[in-house]
Amino acid sequence: MGSITWIEWGIWLVFFVFIFVLLYTYRHFKEDPAYRFFLGGFVLKVLGGVAFAFVYVYYYKFGDTFLYFRGGQTLAQTLVDSPGDYFRLLMADNGNLPADLGDFEAAISYSRGAEEWFMVKLLSPLVLLAFDSYLLVTLLMSLISFFGAWKLFLVLKDLLPNRQGMAFFAAFLIPSALFWGGGIMKDTFTLAGINYVIYCLYFLVFKGQFSWWRWVAVILVSTVVFYLKGYIIIAFIPSLLFGINAVLNRKFDTKILRYVFGVLFFGFTAVIVYFGPTFLAETSSKYALSSVEGRVKGFHTWHTDVGGAIYSLGEIEYTAVGVVEKIPSALNVTFFRPYLWESANPMVLIAAVESSLVLILFIYLLFKLRFRIFWLIHEQPILITFVVYCLIFGFIVGFTSYNFGALGRYKIPIYSLFIFVLLYLYTKVKTPQSYSPKNFKG
Repeated sequence: MGSITWIEWGIWLVFFVFIFVLLYTYRHFKEDPAYRFFLGGFVLKVLGGVAFAFVYVYYYKFGDTFLYFRGGQTLAQTLVDSPGDYFRLLMADNGNLPADLGDFEAAISYSRGAEEWFMVKLLSPLVLLAFDSYLLVTLLMSLISFFGAWKLFLVLKDLLPNRQGMAFFAAFLIPSALFWGGGIMKDTFTLAGINYVIYCLYFLVFKGQFSWWRWVAVILVSTVVFYLKGYIIIAFIPSLLFGINAVLNRKFDTKILRYVFGVLFFGFTAVIVYFGPTFLAETSSKYALSSVEGRVKGFHTWHTDVGGAIYSLGEIEYTAVGVVEKIPSALNVTFFRPYLWESANPMVLIAAVESSLVLILFIYLLFKLRFRIFWLIHEQPILITFVVYCLIFGFIVGFTSYNFGALGRYKIPIYSLFIFVLLYLYTKVKTPQSYSPKNFKG
C-alpha cells in the first residue's frame, strides 16, 4: 500500500471540515438534548477510522482492506472509462463475469467470492467520490459507521433516558467496535447496517410507531447485510422473534390466552428453525450443512496455521452433541477473552483489557443481582432480543474464529449490545424495587 502522502492528508482535512460543518448545521436544528453527543460521536468514529488506516498501512502492511480498496479502484476507473461495462459488472454474479469482461477476474482479487464481490461493488462509488484515496474512503466509511452508531444510540438512550452517557459509551466508546467498525472492511457496512435495522425495528415493533419507510429501510438494509455476511441476519431473526413474543404476550390479559399464544409462537419458531436452514441452503450453497462444516473446519485450521494470537476450544466432534458441548467455552471466548496473560501483541493487549473489564462487571452483576437479572431483562422486550442475539451470535464467532485478532473483528455486531445490557443491569443494582416473576406478564 505504501504510505499516506501529505497531499492525501490535506484533501482529507478539507473533506473532514466540510462534513463536520454539515453535521454541525444539522445538529443546530435539533432540540433533543441528546444531540449534545452528536458531533463527539462523529469525531470518535473518524479517530477510529484513522487508527485503523494507520495500523494497516504502517503496521500490518497487508490485509483484506487493501484488496477491497484495489477492487473498488478498478471498478471506479471502469465507471469513468466505460460506464456500460461498469453496470454490466454490477449486475454480474461472482465468478461468472461476462466473457468479454473476463480480464476483471484477474484484476479484482475478490471477484470470485459472493460476499467479497458484493463488497467491492459497494465500495466502488465511494472510491470515485474520494478521488481514489484510501484515507478519504476510510473517512467516508467512518461516516457510515457513525450513522449506524448514532441510530443505535437513539435506541439505547431511549432505554436509559436518565443515563444517556452510558448509552453513548455503549454505542461509541467500545474500543473493538471503534477500531474494527470504521475502516475499509465488510464489518463497517454490516455493523452500521445491523444497528440501523435495530433502530427501525425498535420503534416499529417495540414502540409501536408504524412507518412505511422504516419497513422499507429494514428490508433494504437487511438485504445488504445479508449479502455481505449472511449469518448476521440469520442469527438476528430468531432473536427478534423472542422479543416480539414478549411484546405480544403483554397484550393478552388472561393467562390462557398468553399460554395459547406462547404455544403457537414456539411452534412457529420451531418451524422456522427447522425449515430455515433448508431454505438458506437452496438460496446459497455455502449454507448447506456439509458446506458449513467444511467452512468451520477451515476456519479452525487456517487461523491456527496463521499463528499469532490463537486460541482453541479443545478437541471438537463435529456432531450436534459435540457442538452443543462447546457452547459455554465459545461464549466465554467471545465475551471474556483474551485474558491479560494471553496478550501476544499490542492489539491483543487492548482487547484483553477490554474483555477483562467486561468480565469484572459481569461477575459483579451476578453477585449483586443474582436471579433478578432474568426479571430485569424481561422488563424490556428489546433486551430479550439483545440477549438472545448475543448468545446465538456470540457462539457462532467464538466457535469459528480461533484467532483473537479475527474474534475482535467478528464480534462487533453484538459487543456494544452485550455491554449495554450489562450497563442497564448496573443501573438497577441499587434500585430498591424487588423484581420477581409475579411482577410481569408471560
